[in-house]
Amino acid sequence: MPSDDDIELKRLRLKRLRTLMAARSPQTEPKRDEKRSSVEELKDHLDERGVEVLNEAYQLNAAVVEKVANALVRAVREGKLQPPIDAGDLLRLFRSFGIPVRVSTSVKVLKDGEVKDLRKYLTEE
Repeated sequence: MPSDDDIELKRLRLKRLRTLMAARSPQTEPKRDEKRSSVEELKDHLDERGVEVLNEAYQLNAAVVEKVANALVRAVREGKLQPPIDAGDLLRLFRSFGIPVRVSTSVKVLKDGEVKDLRKYLTEE
């Protein structure tokens, strides 16, 4: 049969464990005070080239991009829009708002294990 000293020792250990856990929990929770901008949050929901399109549009017209990003993030949160958002769709959206976003593109050709730019490939052939 356990003695009173053993029971008291276990009780003290449990009390100490509770106080340690209570002191530790606020540190492990993410800070809710730090608010990310809607543009930064939207980057989490874009495909590979979408971030590039978003950055180019932001440089051209930050105010409109903030509003569009806010609306898109809200739509994703409400489940009306499924991520990832395609870069082409984002590009068309910004162009429809009058932001002339230009993204560099290139066509590569893979032949015999070698990747070449299309222009270089056509001049060699």
